[in-house]
Amino acid sequence: MTSLNSISVRSLDVSRTASFLASTLAVFLMTGCGPIGPISGGALKGEIGAADTTNWSFAADVENAQLETRPADPHSVNCWFAAVGENLYVPTSMIRGPKEPALRSWVAHVAEDPRVRIRLGNSVFDRVAVRVEQGREFDQARLALEAKYEIAAADRDPARVIWIYRLEPRL
Repeated sequence: MTSLNSISVRSLDVSRTASFLASTLAVFLMTGCGPIGPISGGALKGEIGAADTTNWSFAADVENAQLETRPADPHSVNCWFAAVGENLYVPTSMIRGPKEPALRSWVAHVAEDPRVRIRLGNSVFDRVAVRVEQGREFDQARLALEAKYEIAAADRDPARVIWIYRLEPRL
């Protein structure tokens, strides 16, 4: 026999679940269908940034960016970024997720089509992702990323492979 109290509790649980789903949907729609936390999104919305932007100081206080790949069927993810001089860099995961960059969906998309868009704050910039190979530029970008996100060299996971992409203006 089902008690009245258990029916009330179930009704409350359904109500809370519906409220949570409605709130999540509202946030998703307000953020331009971009990613929410670890859940990928679609096309990014925002003010279109100047194609010739080389001064990224306006984004110094932006914690995370959103990167959109696959222009024909937009796929966006939250990502880290750092500026070094006039260049903007985005790494593959430095602490979580697959340890092999090629296993990340956005990396596979960039391999097929390097055209990307990045949202910094409310501005979206059209760019081309160019992988930076090991060397001086890679080291500078990695150090800037580690400094921005407070990752100590001692905390590096030696089994984690990190790729870094320089985001260049589209011509």
